[in-house]
Amino acid sequence: MVLGWFGRRAVEIDDIELDRRLADLRRALSCAPPERSGSGADHAARRRRPGGRGLLAISGHGPDAAVPALRPKAGRRGEAWTGFAAGHGRSRRKHRQQTTAVVLAVVMALSAVVGGFYWYRGSGQPAAPPPIAVRVGVLPLVDVAAFYRSVDQAYFRSAGLDVQVVTVASGPEAVHGLQTGRIDIAFSSYPGMFMAQATHAADLKVIAPAYVAKPGHLMLVGAPNRSFTRPDQAAHKRIGVTSRGSISDLLAISEIRQAGGDPADIDWQTMDMRAMVPAMQRGELDGAVLAEPFVTTAAGAGAVQLLDLGLDLNFAIPMSGWVAPASFAESRPEVISAFQLALGRGVSDVQNRDVREQIFQQYLGIDAGTAREVRVGSYPAYLDLGDLQRVADLMLSQRMLSTPFNVTTMLLSGPPGS
Repeated sequence: MVLGWFGRRAVEIDDIELDRRLADLRRALSCAPPERSGSGADHAARRRRPGGRGLLAISGHGPDAAVPALRPKAGRRGEAWTGFAAGHGRSRRKHRQQTTAVVLAVVMALSAVVGGFYWYRGSGQPAAPPPIAVRVGVLPLVDVAAFYRSVDQAYFRSAGLDVQVVTVASGPEAVHGLQTGRIDIAFSSYPGMFMAQATHAADLKVIAPAYVAKPGHLMLVGAPNRSFTRPDQAAHKRIGVTSRGSISDLLAISEIRQAGGDPADIDWQTMDMRAMVPAMQRGELDGAVLAEPFVTTAAGAGAVQLLDLGLDLNFAIPMSGWVAPASFAESRPEVISAFQLALGRGVSDVQNRDVREQIFQQYLGIDAGTAREVRVGSYPAYLDLGDLQRVADLMLSQRMLSTPFNVTTMLLSGPPGS
């Protein structure tokens, strides 16, 4: 495809049109009047110069050509001369007109063909604008499988976004990154973002859901050395958690209280979830609150599963979502819409277990055997207001919040940009 620029108007020339114009050029070149025999032909031959540009000398009458010497025929000299001179004048005028027509045809054809190439040779489509850079904070959990699927399949790129992944250790750390401007959009457990909003530490908007708990996904486990084998032994134990105020923390203290323990008596150790299994193996932790794929990894290392934190009142509770500063969501609605669209495609894909396992291996760094054993929750396509409120109410009952919190204050009032 050739994109030409003619008369200040963009014109698309496809391959068929290009062939037609080349054929016109060939016909124009072939329609030059034949050279006269005799002195004219000899003169034209004499006028040709090595290395010369023969375009204006096609007829033998270039700008510096002299009229050839003429000899009158025998007979009535005046008539012969007069008749020949008049005929030759008409012939010259006609010949010059033909020459001019040929030259104009050649120039127009060349302009149509060469001019098109000079302007642009490509697909015929206008150049796409560069993608918008967006810094996205994530945790290395199965919760973000849909996000990584969208990265892997270039769904974000197709939507016009250049996603730059920033790995964080916990939901509260992700929220802190939003507050400091380190990241633009973050994956976070809901308690971290609700706490920041309720205490006016940040003004945030939930833009998409990420993950909903199911049995087996989030567990309280004891170390392989068997120093912690029952929930009622939790007092004074060193238990790892990603951060205080996270979904892991909230569901753990809820279940420990139901089991008769007191979370205030626990020696909570905050650390990256990736470091917890090695820390238990070294004897530095008595237990840990783990999410998949680390629950499966810990089981393989001999850890004891003590409490399933996705049961009873916590069954199918929303665990995490995607959040952005209100100022960003309101000023960049096109980015939010593009992010939601691309993420939605990933959510649809990861309903397939084979797709999930491939993402677990490629982006979470787990082996194929572990990927097959990982127990996952669900990847919702829509936010459920009632279920989100369950999280805020549980935070209030577990004394993470001092006053009731209405989660509708964190929802977008309508579609981005409306």
